[in-house]
Amino acid sequence: MLSLGVATFVLGQTAAYWWLPEGLLRGRSFGALATGEGAARSFGAEWARIVAFNMAILLLFYVAANLIRLTNGVPLGYNTVIVMQGYFGVITGTNSFTLTSEAGKIAPSLYWLVTPGFYELAAYALAAAATYEITRWQDVRIQGTTKVTRFQASEGGWSNPQLRVGLPISIAALVATNGWEASRIMGL
Repeated sequence: MLSLGVATFVLGQTAAYWWLPEGLLRGRSFGALATGEGAARSFGAEWARIVAFNMAILLLFYVAANLIRLTNGVPLGYNTVIVMQGYFGVITGTNSFTLTSEAGKIAPSLYWLVTPGFYELAAYALAAAATYEITRWQDVRIQGTTKVTRFQASEGGWSNPQLRVGLPISIAALVATNGWEASRIMGL
């Protein structure tokens, strides 16, 4: 999951760097609209704001999305991993961060492996992978018509060991990464 997401991120970042204008999404992204354009007054407030936003994203678009499986058998949260990592690639490739310390577009490089954003995306991917077995509904094609049917998990659903270990690790990694991000924002 993470490897496919990283590949999507690199492709999105490279394409955005070469073909899209700088700042294309600055102030227009969902994150910027939801959290505002300025930093909070304190580290704790900034960290809490970032955690609240990212936990909502993790729970809605990665965990809850896995309650639905597409016709091809892939949980919906897996698609979110790919789309969001490509989207983050576009944000980085066009330097569309709300609070930016860089002047000009940021060239594609391995530098992103040492930034909080990469580890946020890794935590999201882990959450999606850990909740693979929670699916409750699946699109099924019957005689050319797609219908939603009840789905019975084969590996225990919510009691699956992957979920009991992977989801808490992804949440802990996300909270820690958000602290790192908050400290970087407060330093700008």
